[in-house]
Amino acid sequence: MRWYLVFRKGIKEQIREYWILVMTILMAPFFIVIYFLMAETDDPKYDVALVNLDRGAEHEGGFLNLGDSIVTYAKLLSDLEEMLNITAIGSRELAIEKLRNRKADVAVVLPVDLSASVAASPASPGPPSRIELVGDVTQMEYIIGAVWSEELINRYILEVAEIQMPVTWSETTLGFSGARSYFELYLPGLLILSIIMIIFSASSAMVRESESRTLERLRISRLTTLEFLGGISLVQILVALFSLLLALLTALALGYTLIPGTLGFILLISMLTALSMISFSLLVAAMCRSVKEVAIIGTFPLFLLMFFTGAAFPVTGGRLFSIGSYQVMLNDILSPKFAVEALNKVLIRGLDVKDTIPEMIALVVLTGLYFVTGTWLFKRRHMRAR
Repeated sequence: MRWYLVFRKGIKEQIREYWILVMTILMAPFFIVIYFLMAETDDPKYDVALVNLDRGAEHEGGFLNLGDSIVTYAKLLSDLEEMLNITAIGSRELAIEKLRNRKADVAVVLPVDLSASVAASPASPGPPSRIELVGDVTQMEYIIGAVWSEELINRYILEVAEIQMPVTWSETTLGFSGARSYFELYLPGLLILSIIMIIFSASSAMVRESESRTLERLRISRLTTLEFLGGISLVQILVALFSLLLALLTALALGYTLIPGTLGFILLISMLTALSMISFSLLVAAMCRSVKEVAIIGTFPLFLLMFFTGAAFPVTGGRLFSIGSYQVMLNDILSPKFAVEALNKVLIRGLDVKDTIPEMIALVVLTGLYFVTGTWLFKRRHMRAR
């Protein structure tokens, strides 16, 4: 029952040092609100400057100016289409000026011979007319705006020219990805972030006992390392679950849709991640002699876990080697990566829970490595007889 005494003392200490507790449980909801605001303020419209230089041509006993038709079509499309904001511009020079001033993302220049090229007889076709795209190729806004502009104008010209494509396209979204908003796609990682934050509170709880010399008195009572760590771990698991539920409630309040039947899976992955982060905290605690050092030294591993596991941002790359078909990546030594991947499989890609067994195994294995290494280092640093 000595672990229970450590647990009870840990609860009191956690409440007494409330600023660490507040920072731990509120950081993830704070990030969720930030990502929600980013998604809300991110304007999906791409500004297209449309320049019509088409002179028109005789066609089937009448006069055809396809450029004018495209401008009319574009204005109608701009009112209906959420992604493109198309504006007719009088000259190519004015359109380029708009691009340089970042008042447009892409310029589309309809050539003088556009109608003549479309109206030409199939028996004596001339060289195809060339529609020009202008923009900064280093900007994602240009790339997306150019692709959409090209697709829509090509589709309109095919209809006018009465050309029937031999194939059509259909789209099937993978899992729940098509029904998820930009904000919701980031939620699995942000939920894991709420667990990662306990490295501060867990490391501080371990180091505090040594700093206040309470650990010496506990050691005299024949308290073992496992009993000491077990009592502290139980406190931190409760903190982690509270932080997760607060983050999840914040997401739900902002419009996140929880897939029925997945709450238990989220709690399971969160528990495994919490155990992993407590074990990881042993490594941090073994390097620190005071809570102040935890706040300083612990910042570096926190940033590693936030930005190199996919918790805050999706990351790829850094391949080291392959084992069969599996690619071993540089960040595979960080257990939250597998927790984020497991949640993405179920919450985004719509896979079964059984498909996340490899990620769960990786979580357990890394947790064991963290725990064995961290316990040895912590015992060597803080629990040796002085």
